[in-house]
Parts: sequence; structure tokens; C-alpha cells
Amino acid sequence: MTDTEAGSAAPISSVERVDDAAAGRDLASTNEPTLVPATSVGPPLGGDATAPGAPAGPRGGALFARQAGDETSSDDISSDDDDDEEGEEDDEEEEEEEDEEAGLIARGGVGIPIGEDGLPHPLLDELADDLKGRKCLVLDLDETLVHSSFKMVHQADYVVPVEIENQFHNVYVIKRPGVDAFLKAMGEIYEVVVFTASLSKYADPVLDQLDVHRVVKHRLFRESCYNNKGNYVKDLSQLGRPISESIIIDNSPASYVFHPNNAVPISSWFNDPHDTELTDLVPFLADLSTVDDVRSVLDANLYLQPTASDAHTDGVFQQL
Repeated sequence: MTDTEAGSAAPISSVERVDDAAAGRDLASTNEPTLVPATSVGPPLGGDATAPGAPAGPRGGALFARQAGDETSSDDISSDDDDDEEGEEDDEEEEEEEDEEAGLIARGGVGIPIGEDGLPHPLLDELADDLKGRKCLVLDLDETLVHSSFKMVHQADYVVPVEIENQFHNVYVIKRPGVDAFLKAMGEIYEVVVFTASLSKYADPVLDQLDVHRVVKHRLFRESCYNNKGNYVKDLSQLGRPISESIIIDNSPASYVFHPNNAVPISSWFNDPHDTELTDLVPFLADLSTVDDVRSVLDANLYLQPTASDAHTDGVFQQL
């Protein structure tokens, strides 16, 4: 089994949501089903600020009807009680989810999966002899290295046919500026892994054409992600590599919520021909490969929070 085959555990990806008349749906989902950072999950800002039991306002019909009728039916009481119980249950479930997420973040992820044989089964094979001593660089695919769309793009670098419900649809892929040189440079100093929230039937053929220098040693897809409140999280603790020597580059903060101090943020890319972020990262990552613990350099508190547009960009190809 090759390293690539061993890593074909699951797919995911992020790409701008694009309506396609022929396909009838998006190629990649929304890691963004709405890639909103998991840390920002909470009640909506526009929620009801009225305290329970307070008058509804100038037209508080229920309030005045009670006073006029001087009677309270058992149906009214039971209905109120049911609403209160449902609200309490929802609050408890939300608190449990928040506690679980906080625990995962504190522990640094779920950890290496244990198989039915009782033995650990990391997502990656044992580090090859020719890669000994290298750190692990995990790269996202969509909006980080490439941008893909169902809509025809005349300047597409390549077109990938993808089968959806027994019909083939073309996916038009454009490469982020500098990606070829970036991958080549990283392949000389890191063990390179592409970890995407997309399905392999889309991501594999894209990587076959993108990885011209054959530097990507492992490919991980959606099924290798951890589903956290609808977000696809790339849990570095499951890779089987030392966390102190693992780095992730992803345009979606929700993808690395368990390991913010192992992340190098990057903006979502769609088609800007003047973008230089991958090129600019090369010298920084070269220096980072020499430190003992990458977390001593990558401090999540140093980075600004992502914009709303960045939070919702990854996802078109996660519905594959």
C-alpha cells in the first residue's frame, strides 16, 4: 500500500459555494457547511432579548386576556411547562457540547484512533526512512492551494470531470500563484500531507495534476476529519506525528480549532493573480522547520480574527 493509498481515509474541501444548473448542487459542501470557527459558536446576535415571562410589547394580548378572563386553563399551564422543559433541555445540550469542545481543545484533539484489535491506527503510515528528522506540514486544498468551480473558467489550469449521481460534470480548477514553487520547496524540507474536507473523487484527480513534483506523501479526505458541530476539523493528534513537529496551513480556522498553536493562517484565495501569500510563506516555513517545538513560534493570539467572508468560503466541494 502506498502512502497515498494509506491516507485515503476521508475527504473534505472548501471552495466558494457556486450554484450549478447542470449539477443541481454544489461540488463541495460548506466546511464549511458554514465554515464558522467552532470557537465562535453561540446564540445569534439578533436573538430575543426579552426575558422569559415579560410582556410581549404594546400588543401583549396574552397578558391582557389573562387579566380580563380571570381564568387560567390547564392547557395553558401544561403548554408553558413544556416550553420551559424544552428550553432547559436545549440549554443543557448546548452546555454539554461546549464542555465537550472545551475538553477536546484542552486535550489537543481526540488522539490516535484505536482499532477493533485494540491497537492504535494513526491516519498516517510510519515515517519513511528518507523523511526521518523532518516535521509534518499539513496543507489544505481548496481556497488554500487552488480554487475550483462548476462554472466555466476560461483561464482554468485544468478541468476535472466528477461523477455526481451517474452524470459527469466538469470542475474548473485554477492554481494559486506560486503554488508549484511552494510545493517543491516544502517537499525538500517537510513531510508534506494534503488534508482536505473534500471527497477523494474530486480531490484525488486535482492532486494528480497539481503535485507535479510528487512531493505530497499522504492524502487525507473528508472521512479522516472529525465532525465538530457540523464543521470538519482536521485533528492533528490522529496523524501519528509529534504535535510539537506538526504544522497546518488552512484558510478555515474551524479546521484547526483543536490545535490553534500549530496553525499558520492564510487568507481564502479565489482568483487574485497578484496574490503572493504562498511565496511569502516559504522563508518563514524554512526557518520554522529548524525549531524544536513549532508551538513556541505559532501563537494563535498573535493573529487577527478571520473576516466573515473568510469564515464562509470553504465548502463548495465538501458536498461531493
